[in-house]
Amino acid sequence: MKNLLTLAFALYLFPLFAQHAATVKHLNGQSVSTYALQKTIARLVDSARIAGLQVAIINNHKTVWTSSFGFKDVENQKPLNDSTVMYAASLTKPVSAYIFLRLADRGIFKLDQPVHTYLKKPIAEYPKWKDLAEDTVSFNLITPRMLLAHRSGLPVLRQLYGNKASLIARPGQKFYYSNEGINLLGFMIEEYTGKPLELIAQEEVFGPLQMAGTGMIWQKPFESNFSYAYFKDGKKYGSERRQSSRAAGSMSTTARDYARFYLQLMASKGLSKASLQQMLSAQIAVTSKRGFGSLRDSLTHENDAIKLAWGLGIGLFQSPYGKAFFHTGHGDANQNYAVAFPEKGVAVVLLSNSENFESVSAQIVKACIGDTYSPFKWLGHLDR
Repeated sequence: MKNLLTLAFALYLFPLFAQHAATVKHLNGQSVSTYALQKTIARLVDSARIAGLQVAIINNHKTVWTSSFGFKDVENQKPLNDSTVMYAASLTKPVSAYIFLRLADRGIFKLDQPVHTYLKKPIAEYPKWKDLAEDTVSFNLITPRMLLAHRSGLPVLRQLYGNKASLIARPGQKFYYSNEGINLLGFMIEEYTGKPLELIAQEEVFGPLQMAGTGMIWQKPFESNFSYAYFKDGKKYGSERRQSSRAAGSMSTTARDYARFYLQLMASKGLSKASLQQMLSAQIAVTSKRGFGSLRDSLTHENDAIKLAWGLGIGLFQSPYGKAFFHTGHGDANQNYAVAFPEKGVAVVLLSNSENFESVSAQIVKACIGDTYSPFKWLGHLDR
């Protein structure tokens, strides 16, 4: 009995120790002391004036190291910790894609069935989407696959187009990164199932994966340990407390929780083999200098070597270490990045509460896992 108790206690403690490993491995197999890594990240956080940063590193398909830097509340000098809830911004999108595909696996949705067939009314009769009245014929061509691969022709944000959600391209033709498109997907899911997206997310993702610090909307328990966000000059932005679900970016989470979600994708769990293959296969090549903005129609060969592309709700590229998937999260003053190399069992999740993170994101990712292939120039991080 004593031996059994000792074993049980050891198994209980193992996950805690596993997240404080003495070394982490880079993609090239080199071991790096976490003591040295802690110092390197702390230096980068300090030099870039990042208010706070959470880090979760995955090796051998396990979260082996988590750490936090800086403050969740700068004015009151309250340190950020691994359980502090952060705003995920567009890291929400891969989760929304995963939710849709789980529902598709059960026959509720089909990737290539037009979106309008899942709605109770013509799209223009919904106040939020009334601008599509002039594009009804083209809109009726849009499928969930197009929305997830950013091929729908919808703009990134209606606010950048005179507060109109009209199409800016014929559906299926071009890659235009679109928050509006992913939000439409979430609206379609809610409309057809009759359930709020936050409840579906809890049932399909956060509950099964034990992501207790994650919600599609703000949860009361988050009040005990959440982070404020800060602009470049250090002024407080405040905290994102979304009260309604947005499939493109309403989620709050922790780096440790989000690593659980990435581990699910890396281990090919939670989806049928066919759905996972679709999610992590190129749906459209990305040949533009940027996904949106003034450079969205400017072509480049800069990413040909890594075969930059978009899958279903997630970015993809190739490297000497195999295929990788990634996503960024960019709020008004929250900036995040997560990238995984499934064939190597290596990934990193970075959540920040600072507008200064992107200026050193490439250096932090390189320090954490030795990744020098993530498309930071395309993301615009190297311009900062």
